[in-house]
Amino acid sequence: MTFRAFICAVLIASAAMPAAAQQQPRRQPQPQTQAQPARGEDWYRGQLVELAEVLGGAHYLRIACDGRGDQRWRDYMRGVIQREPTYNGILVEGFNRGYRQEEARFPVCDATTRQMEAELRARGLRIAQGLSARHAGQ
Repeated sequence: MTFRAFICAVLIASAAMPAAAQQQPRRQPQPQTQAQPARGEDWYRGQLVELAEVLGGAHYLRIACDGRGDQRWRDYMRGVIQREPTYNGILVEGFNRGYRQEEARFPVCDATTRQMEAELRARGLRIAQGLSARHAGQ
């Protein structure tokens, strides 16, 4: 499976889940005068690390609410690492950092914890879409 196909699978899986984050008011679109971020290697690496942090945080929140048997986001992270082995170290660090951050913020599962998992899922979807767009031109 190519990285593009993996990103598409992530997008489809994320879209299929109910997203409580959609209940939030929408942000106003940014003015078109802002410069678009560079799509070079530094941007790509940064987006991968951000995705890893999001997946780590979402993993913690999900297991906090649904138990340790739920490995959905960890399995997604394994897929990212398999497709981008060059970045293995920084991806693992990012995943663990995201996990620890959410663990410190949400020691128990409640409605806020579930809402945050939905928000992280939506954020991960946006990052994956950006990564997918980069690969579309290749």
